[in-house]
Amino acid sequence: MLTVVLPPGGAVPPLRLQIGEKYMNKDDQTLEAELDEMNERIDAVSQERPSHKEVLGFLRDVLTEKLKAKPGIQVDAVHMDEKLLQLKKKEGFSLVNKKDLNLDISSATTLFKRLCECLRQNERVSEDVDRISQAIEGGALDLTELFEKAAAEDRAYMVEVSVKLKLQGGLLFFLAENSLQPIFEAYAQKLKEYVDQEEWWRSYCPICGSKPVMAELIGHERKKFLICSCCGYEWRFMRTKCPFCENEERRAFKYFFTEEDGKAFRVETCQKCKRYIKTVDTEELDEAFFPSVEDVGSLHLDVLAKKEGYTREVHPLGLDLEDI
Repeated sequence: MLTVVLPPGGAVPPLRLQIGEKYMNKDDQTLEAELDEMNERIDAVSQERPSHKEVLGFLRDVLTEKLKAKPGIQVDAVHMDEKLLQLKKKEGFSLVNKKDLNLDISSATTLFKRLCECLRQNERVSEDVDRISQAIEGGALDLTELFEKAAAEDRAYMVEVSVKLKLQGGLLFFLAENSLQPIFEAYAQKLKEYVDQEEWWRSYCPICGSKPVMAELIGHERKKFLICSCCGYEWRFMRTKCPFCENEERRAFKYFFTEEDGKAFRVETCQKCKRYIKTVDTEELDEAFFPSVEDVGSLHLDVLAKKEGYTREVHPLGLDLEDI
């Protein structure tokens, strides 16, 4: 049964989990169409940004494996009663806690190994991937435990294992997080009907509680949506408010864009916490929108933001791509 984790003094009844309700969230035809559309967009961005071609090629491999994994993912349906839902809204709790979700370990394990093969082609991390594979085969790395720790965002565990296996930086977290992400996205599809976009204006995901990786401006009114770094859900947010420290002082909230990019891509900065988030104006983009593709295709904006002294809270794919 899924339960809601509350701070001391809190008391909320558990979610009702209907065991045995499984679903497939991608049929073959839909999958092929999405793959084609994604590849077309990556090709277009590669032509626009030749300097990003190598990292976009890596992104293509990762996204392809994640998309191919989706048809086989099985998740349990989560049902919430109205009383619990209203209490969560009032107290500002996300619908679920990731660590309480039932994980499709089989699908995650298969995707983990496929992502390892993608990384094995990169000589800068190929030896690390070999060590990971050997650790799995020798029993030194338990993938079920790894996935559970990743869902619980136990970075101390990730660091400990990475040091033990002599792995680079966030490589292990990248593999675990991306192996689980399609599962969290599947849960988000089931849970999105419980979110009221006009009531949730917080800086973290209303479904899983994770931080945003990017922002998007939609429609002629340019309504702003934050994009979850974990489950991919998009939710409404204020135009002039920092999504990290929640500062609302207009003078402290600025943005910049390059002449080459035009108004389609911009970096929104907070002078108070010195963090930034990249925002895509889909009305100006006039192309199919794939957040990860647009994120990686605009890495030059990350470089400019860093030069100006700003830091990024969440990296695309959960990994600083300068390491790949």
